[in-house]
Amino acid sequence: MESEVKIIPDQKLGVINYKGPITDLEILVSKLMGWVDADEIETEGEPFIVYFSPRHEVNEGDAVYDVSIVIKEDADEKDIIRVVDMIEHKVLAGKHFGSTDNIMDTYAELVEVAQKNHYDIIGSPKEVLIKNFHNCEDENDFVTEIQLPIIEM
Repeated sequence: MESEVKIIPDQKLGVINYKGPITDLEILVSKLMGWVDADEIETEGEPFIVYFSPRHEVNEGDAVYDVSIVIKEDADEKDIIRVVDMIEHKVLAGKHFGSTDNIMDTYAELVEVAQKNHYDIIGSPKEVLIKNFHNCEDENDFVTEIQLPIIEM
């Protein structure tokens, strides 16, 4: 797995804060993208998930996570969708290819890279759904970018 350090600039996000089963993820992404389409909101990039519950435990019951997308300008909040500002931050990023059944292996590789390079992971992981259930039918073709917020020690 290749990894890179990226600076994520200040961003405005459309976000759904959620506590519930991870199986609701597809519905939440659909709601978020429906809001984008209905309100003709310009976006940058693909939707993403930030996990506040440990990633390896999300399939064992209720999880706490956000479903978000970067938007180009302010928009009206609707139902469970809020508009928030995210400040610039640094991440260690790596791509996971295929089904998310073994995504924890990619997380382990990224953590190893972080330790080897003296990066301190300082926040919740983010998964960018580059090619996933919302835009791809075959999970073998999925591409998920994992981003771990870091500081260099």
